[in-house]
Formats: sequence, C-alpha cells, structure tokens
Amino acid sequence: MEWIIFSLIGTIFFSAAGVMEKLILSSYTENCKALLVCQVLVSQLFSISVFIIIGANFIYPESVFALIAGFLQILPTIFYLKALQIEEVSKVTALENLYPIFIFIGSVILLGEKLEPRACVGGLLLFVGSFLISFQRNSPNGRASFLTLSSAIKPLILYWILTALYYISIKYILISTDEWNLYIWSSLGNLVAIIPLLGIQSIRYEVKKFFEKGNFVVFTLISTEALMFLGTIFSIFACSTGSITLVSSIGALQPILTLLLVLVASIFIPGLAKKLEENIEWNSLVHKSISFIFVLVGIYFIH
Repeated sequence: MEWIIFSLIGTIFFSAAGVMEKLILSSYTENCKALLVCQVLVSQLFSISVFIIIGANFIYPESVFALIAGFLQILPTIFYLKALQIEEVSKVTALENLYPIFIFIGSVILLGEKLEPRACVGGLLLFVGSFLISFQRNSPNGRASFLTLSSAIKPLILYWILTALYYISIKYILISTDEWNLYIWSSLGNLVAIIPLLGIQSIRYEVKKFFEKGNFVVFTLISTEALMFLGTIFSIFACSTGSITLVSSIGALQPILTLLLVLVASIFIPGLAKKLEENIEWNSLVHKSISFIFVLVGIYFIH
C-alpha cells in the first residue's frame, strides 16, 4: 500500500502550499495570472535541480505527451487561483477535490479501471461532503440569513474537468516512462504555457512589481513552490504505484488538513485566520465539520 503513503504525504504538502497561496493572494498581489507566472518561474529552480542531479531522457512520444500535459495544466491552475481569491481556503480545497468524481468516470472509460458499487457509494459521499461546504450563510441588510452557493463554484467547474483529464493523462504516460522524466517534461510544459501571459504588458508589470516587494515576499513564494514541488513529486509517485481513482480520493482529505493547519497556525500567529479570510467561528467550524464527515466516510467506502 505504498501509494497511500505517497498520496497522503503529497496531500499534506499541497494543503500547506494552498494556505501559503491564499496568504500571497490576500497580502501581496491581487492578480492571479501574474502570481501563476511567478510560481512557474520559481518552480524552474526545482526542475533544474532535478535535471542536474537525476537527469532526463527524451522518450517519444511520452515526453511530448508530458510536455503537453504540463502546458494544459496551467489553465485549471488559473481557475483554482481565481477561486482561492474569492473564497476561504478550506472551502476552495473542499470544492477543488470534486475532480475525483470526473476521474472515476474517466478512469473507467479511458483506462479500463473497474469500480465496485462500494467505491461508487464513496464517490457519491465525497460529492455530497464537498457540495455541502459550498453553501454559505448570508444576512443582507440585517435580515434573516439564508444559504447561497459559494461564488467559487463557477471558476472551479472547468478546473474539475481539466484536472481530471490531467491526472488520467499522467497515469497513461507513467505506463512507459519514469516519475522524474514526467516531472521535468511537464514542468517544461508549464514554462512554455506562461510565455503568452508574459506577452501581456500588464502581467509583466505585475510580475516585476511582485519580485520587487522584498526578500520576505520572494522567500514566501519560494517556500510555497517548495511545498508544491514536494506535493507534486509524491503525487506522481502515488499515481505510478496505485489506481488513479484511489489516489485522487486521498486528495479529498486536503480541506480537512488545510483547516487543521490554519487552526494550529492561528494559535502561534494571532490574526492569521483573518488575514487568510478564513472563518473559524463556531458555527462555521460545525458546518465544515459536518461536510468533512461525509468526505471521510466517502474515502472509507472507496477503499
């Protein structure tokens, strides 16, 4: 069950990276496309390091497929950052992890994986848990509160579909290439994908302004990308050793881990939750906990 360990560790790193991304968006930049460009540029430090230490081989057509997968990965990332910009990080990570539903469908159609009825029930519970957290309570003009769907759902719809296709494609690529080659070529695809964004003057200006904010901000970005790098590597190794459906279901733990990280960090850093725009009032925590229970039970049924 090696894949469970890899997937769980990767999810922990992704959770920490999500908190850091929310901190950057709420404190240092409001342009999610400019942030994405900054992230991809910094991530090349890790790609170059991997290339120097481990090396890379060009394997046709797998390396080309990996490059294309990395290129296409940029689009769902933009949608994710937009959602993160307008919603609490714990809610976004919960809604983000609805993509396993699409992986369930795609893995059966494209990879020939077989799902037992128990796994289908687990997938349904994951959907219910993530959907429940999308509701939020509004009280306009001091009137009685009512429930509305989170505004983060709209940018996440395409994110779910594109992310599912990405994970299914890397499972296919890993059949005939190794994990490090996949990482390096997909990272190169990320770099190629941001070139059109760099052609936009306003984004170039925002990128330049971001790197001029000082060493602490740059260090925060590098730390975020270090966490993202570790999460990506462990996720790739999990996909290579286990079923893509099962691996993606472990990712559903991310919102729970994210909320725990925020709560623990808030003990040592007063005001952090407010800075992250994370609601940690009792009613909100109860609401999220109920949603997380559905997620946990769903993961249990899938496995």
